[in-house]
Amino acid sequence: MNIIGSLAVALFLFSLPAFADNADDSFQEVVTRYRAANPKPVMPEVARKFKVQAEFLVQEKRLDQAIELYRKALDIVPWWPEGHYNLALVLGETRKYRDAMREMKRYLLLAPDAAEARTGQDKIYQWEIVAEPEAGRTFRDCAGCPEMVEIQQGSFAMGSNNGEPDEKPLHNVTIAKPFAIGKTEVTQQQWHAVMGDNPSYFTDCADTCPVEQVSWDDVQIFIKKLNAKTGKQYRLPSEAEWEYACRAGNQQEYCGNDNADSVAWTNNNSGNFFSKGPHPAATRQANAFGLYDMSGNVWEWVEDTYHDSYEGAPEDGSAWLNGRMRVLRGGSWGYDTKFGRAAARSKFAANYRYFSYGFRLAQTLP
Repeated sequence: MNIIGSLAVALFLFSLPAFADNADDSFQEVVTRYRAANPKPVMPEVARKFKVQAEFLVQEKRLDQAIELYRKALDIVPWWPEGHYNLALVLGETRKYRDAMREMKRYLLLAPDAAEARTGQDKIYQWEIVAEPEAGRTFRDCAGCPEMVEIQQGSFAMGSNNGEPDEKPLHNVTIAKPFAIGKTEVTQQQWHAVMGDNPSYFTDCADTCPVEQVSWDDVQIFIKKLNAKTGKQYRLPSEAEWEYACRAGNQQEYCGNDNADSVAWTNNNSGNFFSKGPHPAATRQANAFGLYDMSGNVWEWVEDTYHDSYEGAPEDGSAWLNGRMRVLRGGSWGYDTKFGRAAARSKFAANYRYFSYGFRLAQTLP
């Protein structure tokens, strides 16, 4: 075909509408038109420039910059199979596994009979087992209800072999069903809307500060009233659900980062324990699921009773209930950062109230 004909094919494909990263229907149009084109389109020079630069940066181990340039090329030529393949490999190298799978699937749609198709599919199989779970939509069941975040089922490594004895052994847990969990800890305002009072010690804190000085038993009364008000089935998260949501597909030291100060209010950045108190919700960074204050601010009651190790713990994410003391997770503004670690645990009697004890709700999804 002559140059004019090749350019016509390229322009035909280049004129396809832009598509969002998750718009599979739009990308299918790219696939259909590319596979029907004969001959295949020629890459414009500006896209080739980005391609060559990206390949060079991969050799130089400057992978984040290479990713950016591959994406620039694919913005121009979304029909370029090898671009999706190469971008997928680089994303995999940087542990962006879910993005890597998306790009590799696009490669396979564009070039299912290519020589590297078998390798590409095998890469997807590998990435599936380590890909971070995806959080879903957020919702509220009533005007004063906590905002909830949908969490998809998945597996993770719970606990730590390098921490305290009650964090051992590191063990695999599979969350069998999707669930929702509070985007923040239940606030003083949300407690008051259900209970008509505010038991918090730090009542001069903003309405958006977490409610505290509530026992596990108090929380059960709150949940019963909230369920009656909404017709829903709120509950406390199991300890496994809590840690799964905290880790959000990662193995970071705290709930969302290896740096506690970025995600947590602890005594490292909150001042005096008694005079400072908790902070308004969602004023530190969220984790990958969009959840705030899972490390720090106030301790959070969970459903489980306490055991001094994970020997014999359920592997399906359900609550472990044959003990006496109830478990708290996440640390608080008045405690050392080590208590805000993703694997750290504490315990107290179900009827005990303290001015750094609060909670976060969960809800089983259909």
